[in-house]
Amino acid sequence: MRLPRTTARVRAARRAVPAAVLALTAGLLVLPGGAQADPKVTVKDVEAAFHEAEAMNEQVNQLGENIKQTRRDIADLSVDIAAQKKIYDEQREALGDLIVQQQLDAPLGTTASLIGSGDPDAFIEGLGAVQSLNATRSDALEAFSASSKELANRRAQLEERRKQLQADKSDAAAKQEKIKARYEEAKAELARLTAAEQAAFNSSDIDVDFEIPASGRAKVAIDFALAQLGDPYVYGGTGPNGWDCSGLVQKAWAAAGVSLPRVVGPQMSATKRIPMSALRAGDLVAYSSMSHIGIYLGNGRVVHAPRPGKSVEITGLGGFSVAGRVG
Repeated sequence: MRLPRTTARVRAARRAVPAAVLALTAGLLVLPGGAQADPKVTVKDVEAAFHEAEAMNEQVNQLGENIKQTRRDIADLSVDIAAQKKIYDEQREALGDLIVQQQLDAPLGTTASLIGSGDPDAFIEGLGAVQSLNATRSDALEAFSASSKELANRRAQLEERRKQLQADKSDAAAKQEKIKARYEEAKAELARLTAAEQAAFNSSDIDVDFEIPASGRAKVAIDFALAQLGDPYVYGGTGPNGWDCSGLVQKAWAAAGVSLPRVVGPQMSATKRIPMSALRAGDLVAYSSMSHIGIYLGNGRVVHAPRPGKSVEITGLGGFSVAGRVG
């Protein structure tokens, strides 16, 4: 049976709608010439990618410091446990001797043997001796109990520190893998910049073209840092031929006789905070996120170890917003 002409046209139109929609959708999703073009990468994008990797590096540095401290704790606890175990063994032996001796002297009980004595004076003297013996044994028991608890406590602490050590080592290894992955991503983004942008991005200013107003320990620290100009940035680097930002700061001030922590945050905590407007040569300057640090030279310039692909260099104050003075 043939459909009326009007009904046939409606059904044909309905069949045509999905095809038209698909064609329109395809036209919206597919650009002429193939797939969508990747968004343009800017120098700021690349800087952010490298900085993210550097920030993770500082986290790894902190875990490294945690691991060192935990190992020191384990060594100290092991020494304490050995000493406590010696006391424990000596007290246990002494307590055992007291108990054994009492039983040898009076198998049925010292008090029972005294009761059977017909000498009142001997009874009174013997009773005093029993009380003294019981008091001695009581003191020994109390001391032994305290030593036993202390030994158990130290062993529990040791086990806890060992677990923490393994957790920190695993965390550090995982973060190192993330650093590698992020660094490779950053390098890939860098490769998408123009040749001129890449050259500018990787260039390092190593010229000091102004007088640095520093003296004393600040001058020693600055001179050390400037002597490293041109050395490459290395993750976890503390010299002598490669540096990360906090490693350079730590060793520079160590050369001046000042011991600073290893990581940016603790380094800044070890200083006296000052406003950026009060900066003078030798002060430390850091990002507010505590992910990067350098040494102020004066004239709005900073010496720092920037990131992989670059070397220790002179830069401006851009990005640095927190300052501290080394005491």
